[in-house]
Amino acid sequence: MKTNKTFMYIAASLVLLVPVPARFGYGLLLILSLNLLMLSGTVFRKLLDTLRFDQLRPVLLLVFFMAVAVFFRQLLIFYSPVSVLTLGFSLYLPVVAVFLLGDFFADSSVSVADFLAENMAECGKFSAYALLFFLCREVFGYGSVSFPVPSGIYRILLPAGNSFVPAVFWASIPGALVASGVLLAVMTLIRKKCMIVHRSAELQEEEVSDVD
Repeated sequence: MKTNKTFMYIAASLVLLVPVPARFGYGLLLILSLNLLMLSGTVFRKLLDTLRFDQLRPVLLLVFFMAVAVFFRQLLIFYSPVSVLTLGFSLYLPVVAVFLLGDFFADSSVSVADFLAENMAECGKFSAYALLFFLCREVFGYGSVSFPVPSGIYRILLPAGNSFVPAVFWASIPGALVASGVLLAVMTLIRKKCMIVHRSAELQEEEVSDVD
């Protein structure tokens, strides 16, 4: 990862991943909210550009994101009131994360489709990282995998899920901090290795072209 993206992922992880209960089902709901915010916010940002509301853009974006978050919360109340009570204020954390992940304040002259593709691609990468984080945290912390249902979450207990009691550490806030750091370091290392391999392939192609 580039340095700025690394800091962005760290900030978004501290905001959205660490304070949330260590359940994959709850993480799935928050990531769904994050993608809804990114999708609607990107379209709304281009609408503001069309209407030339440059001065009011930050305020209007914030109001719009909060409105979408409240709308998602109301929909979730109809589906699973228990999840809303459990998550509480965490349902508004994706509003902060979407500002960190999306490019909403820089001047952009690209089309709506290109701008949407750029922001959703970045959101998709973080969503995959976040879901992996929630999955690993629940598996190693509770020995189970959960999914959202109207009554809250449905847990699937994995074999030998309760045999390693000290693993509950990964379900705690300190464990979440350690897990996010480890997972981010692994992803950064993999990305660097891929970039090296890609660069080596490009150099080989250039050498072959020069010989020809």
